[in-house]
Amino acid sequence: MKMSNSSLSESMHLFELKPDKYVSVAQLKAWLPDVETALWFAKLYSLDYRRLSDLLYLLFKSRVMDALMEGAHSLELQDYLVETVPEDVWHVDKPDFVDTPAPGEVLPQLWEAAEIQVAKSIAEVAAKLDSTLQFLPSREGRMLFQNLAVMNRMRPTIGDYKAQIKHVPVPEAAVVLDVSGSMTETTIRAIVEDVVALSWKANAHLMIVSNDTFHWEPGSYSVDDVLAKAQYGGTYYETLAPMFDRDWGTVITIADYDSSASAKWHLANCKGRIGTVLDISLVNQPSYLGECLGQLADELRPLLIARNIISSSW
Repeated sequence: MKMSNSSLSESMHLFELKPDKYVSVAQLKAWLPDVETALWFAKLYSLDYRRLSDLLYLLFKSRVMDALMEGAHSLELQDYLVETVPEDVWHVDKPDFVDTPAPGEVLPQLWEAAEIQVAKSIAEVAAKLDSTLQFLPSREGRMLFQNLAVMNRMRPTIGDYKAQIKHVPVPEAAVVLDVSGSMTETTIRAIVEDVVALSWKANAHLMIVSNDTFHWEPGSYSVDDVLAKAQYGGTYYETLAPMFDRDWGTVITIADYDSSASAKWHLANCKGRIGTVLDISLVNQPSYLGECLGQLADELRPLLIARNIISSSW
């Protein structure tokens, strides 16, 4: 049967797995049918956050992925001075317990993938496949990568095989979402369900920041709660300061590159410490929010980065 133009294009479009090693997009689509398998594949072949971002957008085009990847957000800091932030500038909302949100398309799976550690024996199998990847039939390739993921989960979790990020209730986790005007209401509405699903998956506190900061305890927020408080105004990261005079285990930041240099200085003086900041950036560089909170962290790790799809040749 004659190939369609789109199938022909995917067969000719190559993805760089590692230097001088390429796989066609058509093969990747056949091997990696869902986000979980794609994230495992990325972990198996040690893809950095830029190549991971490329891979997810190539395979799973959707409204959520478009909003995360379009890159049409702020790349310039504002010029204003930060005044002392009063202790009551942020707001704690504790609505009634809400139902668990929908599972989400990308971000909850990204959180789970962050803690995966590949066993040495599994990594050796993947390395041996390097020279034969292009010859793997679609069905066999898909089953191979899924089975390797199952084997990796079943291995003994001792010694070096333990996950480096431990998702435990103490110290607590938090998700911080920039809902300022530069992020745009359209983008926030496109990703908010995934953000809430991610926050529930991580059993995390949720904060949103624009002119003010709003904060919810784990399990007490919904999509409607977030949208009701989103201001789409200025970007005043200094209003987060009272929340970071305490310690956090893991903080996930979702933002563009905005706010002011003085806001970064203000947050640097917070009394709390953070174990790991995991950054999801909606511009083609790590976010300024991640940079600001990363000052308080033992580790700052970019997870996902926008690829500016408006001007891309994808």
